[in-house]
Amino acid sequence: MIATILIGFTVILMLLHLYYFFTNQQHKESYIHTSLFTKLFIIMTVVTFGFALIYYLLAFNNDTLRLNDETGRRAGENFWDYLYFSGVTMLSIGYGDLVPMGYARFFAVVQAALRLLLPSAYFVKAFDEMGRHEKEGQGNRSDKKGEEN
Repeated sequence: MIATILIGFTVILMLLHLYYFFTNQQHKESYIHTSLFTKLFIIMTVVTFGFALIYYLLAFNNDTLRLNDETGRRAGENFWDYLYFSGVTMLSIGYGDLVPMGYARFFAVVQAALRLLLPSAYFVKAFDEMGRHEKEGQGNRSDKKGEEN
């Protein structure tokens, strides 16, 4: 009971901090783009679910996941196991408790590559927009402070 309350409190606290981060006036003048961040989050979530579905569908024909222990038993009894593996792969955690087999190995490598490329593309886009703002004469806050003196 106490653990459930503490978990709920922690989740609420994290959500409040995220809300504060994106609504704080000081951050609105920076080059953090809420819309780009939201798009990145949604894209990465959809990619994670998409790869989980691919792993799940591959399991109809062959073993897709195995436990990384002495038994080497087949893993992936339900969709949640594949979603877990996809999430661990997407976040580059790689606990090693589940090992992809067959074609799933190829898709795991592709998913890991996308995990690296998507945030990179996000930052390139953000820096591109920052450069356009500076070219248009808007500059950044440190430039404006220098003009006021």
